[in-house]
Amino acid sequence: MQLQRFTVRYYLLIAVFIILTATLIYSPLHVSADVSQPSSDSFQTAVFTELETNLIDLGSDTYKDSSLSLARGESLSDLLQDTGISSLEAFDITDSLGSIIDMRRIQAGQIVNLRQTSGGRIQEVSLPVSFDRTVTARWSSHGWLSSEQLSDIFPVPTVVSARVESSLFQAAKDSGIPLSIMMEAIGLFSFEVDFQRDIQPGNNVVLLYEKLQNVDGENMAAGELLYAGMELDDRNVEAWRYERLDGTVEYYEESGDSVRKALLKTPVDGARISSGFGFRNIPALGFTGLHRGIDFAVRIGTPVMVAGDGEVIIAGWHKLYGYRVMVRHANQYDTMYAHFSRIATGILTGVRVEQGQVIGYSGNTGNSTGPHCHYEVHYYGKPVNPSTLKFPPGHKLEGDDMNLFTLERRALIAEFNLQ
Repeated sequence: MQLQRFTVRYYLLIAVFIILTATLIYSPLHVSADVSQPSSDSFQTAVFTELETNLIDLGSDTYKDSSLSLARGESLSDLLQDTGISSLEAFDITDSLGSIIDMRRIQAGQIVNLRQTSGGRIQEVSLPVSFDRTVTARWSSHGWLSSEQLSDIFPVPTVVSARVESSLFQAAKDSGIPLSIMMEAIGLFSFEVDFQRDIQPGNNVVLLYEKLQNVDGENMAAGELLYAGMELDDRNVEAWRYERLDGTVEYYEESGDSVRKALLKTPVDGARISSGFGFRNIPALGFTGLHRGIDFAVRIGTPVMVAGDGEVIIAGWHKLYGYRVMVRHANQYDTMYAHFSRIATGILTGVRVEQGQVIGYSGNTGNSTGPHCHYEVHYYGKPVNPSTLKFPPGHKLEGDDMNLFTLERRALIAEFNLQ
C-alpha cells in the first residue's frame, strides 16, 4: 500500500512538471492575443490545488485500531504474522522494538495494540509494558522506528486500617489494600509475628503506602510501603521505611534496629507447623527423642528460602534427612533444611547465599512420614528452638542516620495520625 501510494504521487508530480513546462514554452506561440485564456499563474494555481487535493486524499486513510493478547507459547512475531504480514516484516517490527526492550521478557497475556489502514496495512504496533510505560513501533519512510512513551505518575500517600477477622489476606481484600502491599507487610511482620499463634480476631493492621496516580487522578498501581503496623493482644509491631545516607533502603523499628533479622523464623511462605521443637515421639525413628527443629507441612515442590545470608556448607543426600542443605551464618548460627524433593540449581557447597533466596523445594525424601520441610537452627553447634529465639537485627541505625530517621518518623506520625 505504501509503495503504491508513493508511485502514484511520483507520476502525478512528473505529469504536473511536464504540463507546466509545455505551458510556459508553447503558450505564447500558439495562443492568439485576442482570444481570452487563463493566465499562466492561474493555471498553475489550479493544477497545484488539484494536486494538493489528490495528495490529501491519498494520505487520508481511515485507520482501524485493535487490541490483541499474546497466548501462552506464542511470540510477538507469531501474533503479527497471524494478521497477514510476512515473517520478514514481523521480524523487522520485533527487531525495532527490541532496540528498546528485551523481547525475551514479553510474556503470555501481554496486550498488543495495532493500528492498521483501511487496506489492512499495519502502521503502528504498541506494547504497554507497564502502567506508566509504552513502547511503539511505527512505519515510516525509513522503515520501522520505535520509541518509548512514559506517563506522568504521582505518588499519593494513603493510610488504610484493616481489621483482621479470618486472615490478613481477607482483611486486605475487605479494606481495598493491594495484595502486593499486604504481601510486603506480611514479609516484614514475619520476623516478629507467629501467624498461627499471635494473631487473633479483632487485631488491627495499619498501612501507609503510596497510590500511584496519573494526571487524571486514576489509580494506576501501588507504590512504596512507607509504614506497616499491627496491634496484637500483647504488643504492637511496627516497620518504618527509611533510606539511609548511603542510599540503602530498609525497614526499621522505632529503636533503629532493622526489622529484618539475621535469620528468618519461617523459611517457607504460609506454612503450617506440623511438628514443633522438643522431646516427643518421632514416628520416622520409632522412639521418643529430641526433635531438633520444626516441621512445616507444605506441598511437595514448595520453594524453601534460606533464613539468612551465609555460605552453603552441605548440599546433598543424607539417609535420614534425604536431600538437605546446611548454611553457615554470622554470629555462630547455622541452619539446616531437609527432606527436599530437589535442591535448587546452583546451590553447592561453598556457594554464598542471601536471605530469602530459594535453596530447594520441599519434598518427602529420607525418613519422612509425609510431605514437609524440616528446619533447624544451631547456635554454637547446638540445636535451638527457632520459634522462641530472639534473632539479632540485620542492621542498626547510628549517628546522623538515627537522627534523620527519628525526624522523618515523627513527621509521618504527625501528618497521618499514625499513633
